[in-house]
Amino acid sequence: MIGMIRPLVQEAKTPWRWLGLLGIYALGAIGSALLLGLLLGMLGAALIPGNRSWLVLIGVALLGLLMAAGDFQIGGLRTCTLRRQTRRIWWDVFGPGGAMLLWGLDLGLGFTTIRVASLYWVVACVVIALASPQIGALVLGAYGLAIVLNLGASLLLLKEEESGGSAIRAVQWQAPVKTCLAVILLIWSILLLILSIKEGFYGL
Repeated sequence: MIGMIRPLVQEAKTPWRWLGLLGIYALGAIGSALLLGLLLGMLGAALIPGNRSWLVLIGVALLGLLMAAGDFQIGGLRTCTLRRQTRRIWWDVFGPGGAMLLWGLDLGLGFTTIRVASLYWVVACVVIALASPQIGALVLGAYGLAIVLNLGASLLLLKEEESGGSAIRAVQWQAPVKTCLAVILLIWSILLLILSIKEGFYGL
């Protein structure tokens, strides 16, 4: 996402301009996230028996704890991620509108670019475990909306700065954001583990 900030700050000189570009980005990001959630939910419905979903959720919770350890770099573990960024060249090849749509489609999928923390992976696993295309689309659609709001907030905060400074500021934000997401993942995984064990116990 860092590769998007410099051209956006340079291009978005007026509120209408950056709102238009943000709308195109939202179309791609929310659209691809909704589609992925739908497909993951369908995959879960095809593979996971309804009366065993609690077992899968326990597995997801344990995976979440392991990935949280990776985010905190415990025991030599690292965050599971690709090292790929969105392509800056799309802006030059396809223009602002085309690049924003492609960046939205790319980032909305989540798994195709670098992950600062592991929370996304566990959310995707939960979508599969819940085995509902509708819930999957809703959950990952919310993720798509969140990254749109994140970009919008970044533009509002950085539009008065020089483009180079905005990119540096984005890098500086990564460490605290990663720590915050790792704490959320840890707490969420513990709660999911407790609730899943409780559901399995009373369901037996």
